Amino acid sequence: MSVIAAFYALVFVVISTAMRYEDNPLYVEHHRASYLTDVDELIFVTKQTKRFYGAPRTLCQAMMKLRYIGDNKFEYIVYYAPPFARTHVKAFVTTLQTGVTARDAGQRFHHNVISYQTSQHGSPDSYKVMYANPQTGCFILAYSGLHGSRGCRLLQTSSTVNRGIPPECDQIYTQNCQVDHLKIYYPICGMRLPHIVHRG
Repeated sequence: MSVIAAFYALVFVVISTAMRYEDNPLYVEHHRASYLTDVDELIFVTKQTKRFYGAPRTLCQAMMKLRYIGDNKFEYIVYYAPPFARTHVKAFVTTLQTGVTARDAGQRFHHNVISYQTSQHGSPDSYKVMYANPQTGCFILAYSGLHGSRGCRLLQTSSTVNRGIPPECDQIYTQNCQVDHLKIYYPICGMRLPHIVHRG
């Protein structure tokens, strides 16, 4: 009996090490979308995958929750700079929705996906929560596109972003995302956010 149990444990370890971090049940506690949506302060994008074209590649991107609407939907203000006016940060209101990945339905007890617009006239994109730690204020979102393309975004709360990236969060990003990344956040970003907000 113990040989069979050891065999299944070995199979589980082999399978789980081949999985992406955001899909691996060993790290399910870090995959909760609610850890991100519970944040009531501004959240900045600190860095993202360099060859990730599903989100803006400009500086000073941020988001902030306005309110809970219902049915796993929230209203957020999103700050971003359009590619043609990279130094002019705009703001708009959009709906962020949480959910569970289709293949994990019935196996997860907590939502692990968020969908929202990252630019005003773009369509909503879905991101898996790879890592979320409300204590350190650090979050990693993973996007999987066509033909196996993949992108990661590392976000930090406004109260923690100027202290650097927490070691565990940075290590998980480095080990699971492409090495080349764009730095999105600089300390001046807080002063560049506009006060005029448009509807999505």
